[in-house]
Amino acid sequence: MSTTLFALALFGCTDDGTECQRIAAKADTYRTQALCSARVEDALTSDAAMRAEYPTVYAQCMTTNKLAAIGKRTIDINRVNVQFASAR
Repeated sequence: MSTTLFALALFGCTDDGTECQRIAAKADTYRTQALCSARVEDALTSDAAMRAEYPTVYAQCMTTNKLAAIGKRTIDINRVNVQFASAR
């Protein structure tokens, strides 16, 4: 039986969200989406989020498989099936 883990990752984006990249910060993992979601605000006020040189920083909980599929490539958050919480 496999266990689904959720990762909390930070993304730096253009204001319109058409170009986003993962911020080079460790993505914490959680056993449930609820535990992950409870830490979103903390992630948005972290040093990594505050030092990011992007007009908008987003935090997102997603399965570790989905995060691995995104990798470090540039994504358009308007085209991926996730809802982001914004810091700015």
